[in-house]
Amino acid sequence: MKRKRTVLDLLIGAMEKLSPKMGERQNVLAFIQSRYGGRVLSYDLDRAVVSLFKLTPEEQNCLITWTLQEKKSVSQLGTSVAA
Repeated sequence: MKRKRTVLDLLIGAMEKLSPKMGERQNVLAFIQSRYGGRVLSYDLDRAVVSLFKLTPEEQNCLITWTLQEKKSVSQLGTSVAA
């Protein structure tokens, strides 16, 4: 029986496919934050799309969800610290 991949498995798999040395991870995360998070960042759209196609649909979804959740957590942490 094949084990179902967990969210953590998907996230790790996605990050392993994106090269940190070439700035691929940073570019994809900036694209996700700009496209889905309403945060305007500088990124190379063509490179981001090519990078995302390296990932399975499940890995893409997981990476997008994690990026947006991480942004939300950091935002809430900053708000409670400032209060």
